[in-house]
Formats: sequence, C-alpha cells, structure tokens
Amino acid sequence: MTLKEIAALSGVSVSTVSRIINSPDDSFARREVRERVWEIIKTTGYTPNINARQLKCGKKTTSQSGAIVTILGRTKLLDENPFFAHLSRSIEQHAMNNGYPVRFSYSAFDIDKDNIIEKSQSLNIEGAIVIGRLNSKIINFLEKQYINIVYTGRNEISAGWDQIICDGYEATHIAMNYLVSCGHRKIAYIGEIADEVRYKAYIDFIRNNNLPFEPSYICSCPQNSAGGRHGADILARSSAGLPTAVFCSADISAIAAIKHFKERGIKVPEQISVISLDNIEMAGYVSPMLTTVGMPIVEMGQIAVQTLIDRIQKRHKLPMKIFLPNKLTIRESVYEYSK
Repeated sequence: MTLKEIAALSGVSVSTVSRIINSPDDSFARREVRERVWEIIKTTGYTPNINARQLKCGKKTTSQSGAIVTILGRTKLLDENPFFAHLSRSIEQHAMNNGYPVRFSYSAFDIDKDNIIEKSQSLNIEGAIVIGRLNSKIINFLEKQYINIVYTGRNEISAGWDQIICDGYEATHIAMNYLVSCGHRKIAYIGEIADEVRYKAYIDFIRNNNLPFEPSYICSCPQNSAGGRHGADILARSSAGLPTAVFCSADISAIAAIKHFKERGIKVPEQISVISLDNIEMAGYVSPMLTTVGMPIVEMGQIAVQTLIDRIQKRHKLPMKIFLPNKLTIRESVYEYSK
C-alpha cells in the first residue's frame, strides 16, 4: 500500500493524505476526511518505507513487522471524549511511523462481542496500548489476550504493565491552587467520584486548606458533555447559593457547563469561575476561553508507542512507570478577585 493508493481509496490528493498523517495536532482537513484516511491506514496496515528513510539518513536498516491494537478504557466511542481522540491519533501516527501500525481499536465495553478477539488474533497483533482506566475484570481479560501491554492515562492502575501517566492528583491540585490564588474559597466539583483520583485530590485539597465544604457543591456526573450540563444545572439550583468557582474533572464537561451557565443567565467568570483538566483544542475556542491544566498529549502517545515497541523487542523486562508533567494554561474563565 502506498500513499497514492490511500489517496485513491479515500478520494483526496496524495499531498492531503501526507499532511493528514503528519499533522501534529490532527487538525488538517475536515474531520470526516481525516477519519476516512486513517480508517484506510488501519485496515491496510500501511507504514512508511522505514528502511528507505534510514538509508537516506545514513542509518543501519532494520526489519520490523507486526502491529498493535488500542483499547479505550473509559469510553465506548472516541467521539465522546476529544482528549482520548487526540491521544489515540498521536498513538496511531507514531506507531505507523515506527513500523508497528495500529490495525484495530475497540472499547473495553465491547470485549464480550465475539468478533473482537477473533479479529485481533487474525491481525498478527504483537501488543496493546490501553487508553484510560480499567477495572480488574478487564485487566485480567486483556492479560490473557496480549503479552505486551502499555497503559496511558491520568490514574495509575494496579496492573503490572508499563504505564505512561500524567498524574491527575497533581493536576487537580494545580487547578485548585490557582483558584485559591485568585481569591476563591467556595469551590464546587463536577465529575466522577467513585475510584476517581481527581475527586480524591479535590476533597484532600478542601480539607488540607481549610476551605468550606458544601455537600451540594459535589456534582457526581459522567466526564462528558451531558455530565457537565447536569452538574451546572445542579449548581445553578443549589440551596446553598452559587459557588464562586467550579473545578471540572475534564474540559469536555467544563465547556458544556459554561454553555449551560450562560443559557441560565449566569455570567462566567464574573458570577462563577470554571477551571478544568486536559487542555483539548476546543478549550481555546469556547467563550470565555477555558483555563485548564493540560498534559503533553502528543508526547504521551509517542512515549506509549516507543515503550511498547521496546517491550515487544525485549529491550526491558521490569514494568516501568513514566510520569509526564502537567501545565496550567491561564485563559479567561477564572475571575481574579482584587487583592
């Protein structure tokens, strides 16, 4: 399979295919075009001519074969979570460029479907990258299916796999510290609660900094758009009155919450400030632009792929944990009280 053949199958030019697969932020061309090109790449197992590249650079050529699979741990569809979608694309790009294409992707919610494992077994899969947290049942299942597994996400998990982590506990504290530095003390929470490190970090921060705790400000909601709208509605109706700020555990929830507050005539950030985690592309386009704590998504995907390749090629034996830094991006959604 060549770029020319992929272009013909997808109905676009060769240059468009090339720019799509090399776009660092997965932003070139319309979404439907990008998805069509990448689906063809997955189906065919296309990889660039790595040996030709190495010869051109004066490097010793290598022979690599095989493929990998990606597994979504916390969502059924990438459309439901832009953060996972961006991370997944970074993995696909780096895996393709290193001769281990992603041939197949599925959700942990789909493991009971008969064709999932059959398809995986038919594609010469040498390893798996798990995106997002899993429960123990799914962990045990995957360990029976794949020898080489790398996990990437915000929470550490109990599996003895290589793990690429941007610490959600630390990220939450960065966000909460910023709110407090801006004069906020009545801070609400929108997100998941059960076995969620971001919620634990929020509660610990409230207690350790002697901030007022209001049970009605805890909004247990899915970390998606619907959850963000629901959480914002709970806060808008709270008998304790509106908090001055809300910490959302994911940008996608925060963006939906901002929209709902505005629909109810509640000004952001003048009446309620909003901060969250992930720094997805949409965070810079919502009005007001979202203040958020992000992690290096592209690098996270790249390191996950390289770690899996190293594992497949037996370059290391002990399970590794690699922690990547979080970074606060200050925009417009947090009001700073005069000091």
